[in-house]
Amino acid sequence: MELFWKAAAATLLAVILCLCLSGQHKEMAVLLSLAACAMIAAIAVEYLEPVVEFLRSLRVIGQLDEDMVGIMLKAVGIGLVAELANLICSDAGNAALGKALQILAGGIVLWLSLPLFQRLMELLQTLLGAV
Repeated sequence: MELFWKAAAATLLAVILCLCLSGQHKEMAVLLSLAACAMIAAIAVEYLEPVVEFLRSLRVIGQLDEDMVGIMLKAVGIGLVAELANLICSDAGNAALGKALQILAGGIVLWLSLPLFQRLMELLQTLLGAV
């Protein structure tokens, strides 16, 4: 938890520095914002590792298909990265690129989910065929 408070303090410091730089050196402010986001993402990954391990153990206990759990984790990761990139694009004054990236991320998540949909269709066909 201590790492979170340090990251929060560093984030606030980065925001103050970005505000100071945004008037004359907008490019430097965007780079600083990007670096702060990378730091926060690295810390988040450290905190999420035990969660992923827990999901892996649940997968084993529940006898779930590893690919299906992997798809769900990838979808969550894509969504988080797309949202972060969208925010950075908006801060840099290019909100349209950020929204385009979010649309792309939605498409990729749907593409990734095709095996889940196919499995669901097979289950429905099995259930309807048994009726």
